[in-house]
Amino acid sequence: MRSTFSRADRPAGHFVRTNSAPARHSRRGTSIWVVVLALAAVGIPAANWSSVTEWFNSESPPDFLTAEVTIGPFVHDVVEHGEIESSSNVEVRCGVRSRSSGGINILEIVPEGSRVQAGDFLVKLDDASLQTELIQQQIVVTNSQAQVIESQAAFDSAGLALKEYESGTFLEQEEQLESALFVAQENVRRAQEYLQYSQRLAERGYIPEVQLEADRFAVEKAKKEREVAETKLNVLRKFTREKVLTGLKADVGTAKARLDSRTKTLQLDEVRLTEIEEQIRNCVMTAPVAGQVVHANDRDRRGSSGDLLIEEGRPVRERQVVIRLPDPTKMRVIAKVHESRISHVALGTPAKIVLDALPELDLNGRVVTVSEYPLPSISVYTSHIKEYAVEIDIVDPPEGLRPGMSAQVAIAVAREAEAMLVPIQAVVERAGRHFAAIIKVDGATETREVTIGHVNEEAVVILDGLTAGENVILTPGLYEEHLELPTEESLESNEELGSLPKEFANATIPAARDKSKSRKTPKPGKTKVDKRS
Repeated sequence: MRSTFSRADRPAGHFVRTNSAPARHSRRGTSIWVVVLALAAVGIPAANWSSVTEWFNSESPPDFLTAEVTIGPFVHDVVEHGEIESSSNVEVRCGVRSRSSGGINILEIVPEGSRVQAGDFLVKLDDASLQTELIQQQIVVTNSQAQVIESQAAFDSAGLALKEYESGTFLEQEEQLESALFVAQENVRRAQEYLQYSQRLAERGYIPEVQLEADRFAVEKAKKEREVAETKLNVLRKFTREKVLTGLKADVGTAKARLDSRTKTLQLDEVRLTEIEEQIRNCVMTAPVAGQVVHANDRDRRGSSGDLLIEEGRPVRERQVVIRLPDPTKMRVIAKVHESRISHVALGTPAKIVLDALPELDLNGRVVTVSEYPLPSISVYTSHIKEYAVEIDIVDPPEGLRPGMSAQVAIAVAREAEAMLVPIQAVVERAGRHFAAIIKVDGATETREVTIGHVNEEAVVILDGLTAGENVILTPGLYEEHLELPTEESLESNEELGSLPKEFANATIPAARDKSKSRKTPKPGKTKVDKRS
């Protein structure tokens, strides 16, 4: 007789142990000596005692651990721990460009948790090197300004020289050469008139022939001088003017290029000076809005030693978040879900949230983000553990929530108000199909194929194959030699695929039988009777 509890006396899924086999062993152990003494008294030979010993040593049924099929609510929650943070943070970032790979150190920072108003002081960074760089840059800017002034003067002078030549020097030289040409022409005219006069005098014998030759030479000389004056004027107009203008224009272009170069250099130096001044101003951070100060110590990015990232004396880099000012009306939980359970979590799934600091509060939430990639491991010793970040928005967060609080999140994967339940240990899977073994009222065992629904870490929802109140055997895979469980090969064979469900639905298997037949698949319609009384 088995010891059991009624469903009213034990919770759903509670399992009991079948006690009939141990009791039978105890009774046999006591009565064997009585039978032996009786046989000896009546004089039965010792040679026939072996058959008696076989009868007492015959295989007894195993001590099955069972559980009752119950009807009750089914809850499948993915429970993980997480941390509270605001989903709408005003981030105060470092605006100082790092002068080295080490960053710039924090000299002063307001304590975490402080309440600040807009414009209040938050952080002071080390600006000593920037102050030195500021003075050096001011000297560079001053020198660049002097060079620009010099280049501007040279450019202006080159422009004036060009205008001077075009409008003054060239005209002056041209007029001088024209005047010289005019004189040369006049000299030619006079020399020719004088030569004509000398020729008339020579015809009359008033002057010697030598004087006449001298007058002829004076005419030729005047003509040569006229030609020289004409050549000079032509050279001035055709070549000298172009040559000088080209040189002066080149001087203007050179001066302009030098001026532009030095002007741009000055602009760069001034921009650099402005940047340094801005960097110095950025060394003092103030609150853009009112809020509660939270240091940006992201725990996911800490090393294995757990050192803080934001504190006095620690370096920070450009664009690194230093302070967060969270919005208390928009809070969320960041939970890390193991890879074995992440497939159960979907966007929009409701969740229950319980705070470690305020366990009396029952908060509701909803999944808004499920990471596509696992979080980076913080240690080489945990690199094999893959976890995914899941963000759960808190619905109507109450006052008193603070970023950094620890919370336990129960993400509702599946819920049924009334379902047929068995412990997860009662169902065995073979070739994608599920089976369970039950113990009937008469003590016989029966293997059935079942259709399952939702599964959590403790129970399985049975859609078909079992009836409420039946007792299922836990871990039936351990009793294969006593139960008619199908094998992978039998399920995959073409002969048994179509008939197996009906076969197992009607098969009644004894609790004990010969070991040589323990692994055979039962024939359709064949049943056996349990030998236990």
